[in-house]
Amino acid sequence: MTAWRPNLFVKMVAILLSLIAATLLFYGFSYRKDIGVITEQIKTTDLNHLEFLTQQMDNNINQLAGSMYALQRDPTIRDYEQITELGHLIDPAETIMTVLEKLSLQTSSSTWENRIVLYKPDSRETLGSDSSLSFDTSILEKPPVTGWEYISDDIAGSEAGFRLVLSDPAQDISHPREAQLLLSMFFPVSNIERMFEAYQSQNKGDTFLYHPSLGIILSRGSDREMAERITAELKFTGGQDTSDIFDLKKGSYLVSSVPSSAVNWQVVHYSPLKQILQPIRSSRYSFLTGSAILLAMSLFFAFQLYRQVQRPVSLLLRSLNRMKEGRWSTRIHTRTNPEFTMLNEEFNDMAEKIQSLIEQVYVEQLRAKDAHLKQLQSQINPHFLYNCLFFIKSKAAIGDTDSVEAMALSLGEYYRYITKVDHSLTTLQDELKLLENYLKIQNLRKQRIRYEVEIEEELLGLYIPRLLIQPLVENSIIHGIEKKIGQGSIRITAASTAGFLQIKVEDNGAGMTGEAIAKLEARISETTREDGGCGLWNIQQRLKSHYGEASGLLIAPSPEGGLTTTLLMEKKEEPDAPNTAG
Repeated sequence: MTAWRPNLFVKMVAILLSLIAATLLFYGFSYRKDIGVITEQIKTTDLNHLEFLTQQMDNNINQLAGSMYALQRDPTIRDYEQITELGHLIDPAETIMTVLEKLSLQTSSSTWENRIVLYKPDSRETLGSDSSLSFDTSILEKPPVTGWEYISDDIAGSEAGFRLVLSDPAQDISHPREAQLLLSMFFPVSNIERMFEAYQSQNKGDTFLYHPSLGIILSRGSDREMAERITAELKFTGGQDTSDIFDLKKGSYLVSSVPSSAVNWQVVHYSPLKQILQPIRSSRYSFLTGSAILLAMSLFFAFQLYRQVQRPVSLLLRSLNRMKEGRWSTRIHTRTNPEFTMLNEEFNDMAEKIQSLIEQVYVEQLRAKDAHLKQLQSQINPHFLYNCLFFIKSKAAIGDTDSVEAMALSLGEYYRYITKVDHSLTTLQDELKLLENYLKIQNLRKQRIRYEVEIEEELLGLYIPRLLIQPLVENSIIHGIEKKIGQGSIRITAASTAGFLQIKVEDNGAGMTGEAIAKLEARISETTREDGGCGLWNIQQRLKSHYGEASGLLIAPSPEGGLTTTLLMEKKEEPDAPNTAG
């Protein structure tokens, strides 16, 4: 007993350590999976934020372009364009002032800094939103780029930016010298830089514009070397948003790229992945620390649980196992803590009551089985006896003493066997003797039944419940052979298979349809019968009660046209031979 307790404690500790190890293993797997899921969510969120930033930038640029297209169609601009031809109809000075006011208004109405210049190629006249502005005459040398064109700082002369050139008529844009009026708008990249700076104040990392052939536009304070490394690794797919993780020398970076529909550049944002996932890694360390503390506390509580609970529970379980083995006199006399002392006393009271009830139930079951067998044996068809007695009377009246003697002898042996209730079991050989007397009686009465018994001698000594085969033969005669004209035959065989003993009764009677067989099997399989049960139902219940649920009756069509009824009995330990002395 002293060696058992430490071993049990060791088992508890081993189980606890296994649970902790399994928890850590599961957490490690879950952590890696969560990192992957969170990374994907961060990629999606970062890409959504960048798409929103790009959309804002494109909206501002498109707003500037829209104001230019509005100026292109403005009547006052058209008047200025033809001011020479319309000099007698309009005031040239007033028209020029109105144009300057509109240019100033268009420039100031946008939140972005921009400059607008009007130029007449034929007269080389220039009007600008600012008096210091001049028109870039290099535009006249070659057709301008359709849409916004990036102008570097060395070309612009001051600050780099984007330029949009329109002409009137619009088709003359490809031949700028032939146009009546050229409209040029320029906005510096400082507008975009300020947007990027505002975006970066709320998001980690840096943001920049990238064009494969024109280079990089960075905000102030950004790392150009890092931007160049990222653009060298980044593979741009035309017109598609991308978000991916790149492993560089300085670590892993989340890089998102969104194309701008307004200027045909890529808006790129990158941020260090370690910085993004730092809160998750911090929670991992907290979890591991908490797990270590939990392990120490669990070991302490396991030891206390063993002392206060496990030992009393083990004692209670051993007592329950002894009762399970049938040792109903088991009692617990050990006193532990108050709670388990009360449980032990309740267990003792329960064990005493169970022992008393089991003894009572066992006696009642023996009585019930004995009464059930006697009731089954008493279910003798009185018509059979009456018919036999009338047969004896009729044969005696005509002086057929041989038939009277044969009937009386067979009938006596038959009733002496079935009314014997001293034991519920008999040998297969004695059961066949009863069957032979029964068939002799039937042949004396009907004289058209041929029967055949084929059973190996080693099976004749097996013990089976009484009155199993005769009701099947009687059923074959009454419900099969008597309903068919001509000679009737009954064949009885027995065979021992793996785990079962099979006894078959085959006849060439009227037989049954498949549907009728199914209904009959359903009837005999009912657990209870209000009408007391038919002969086949009684046999079915006796087989299952004695041999188990795997045993029972099987009914199938016979090759000879009638039915084959099979007694299926699961093999058990051979019961003690009944005492037939006296």
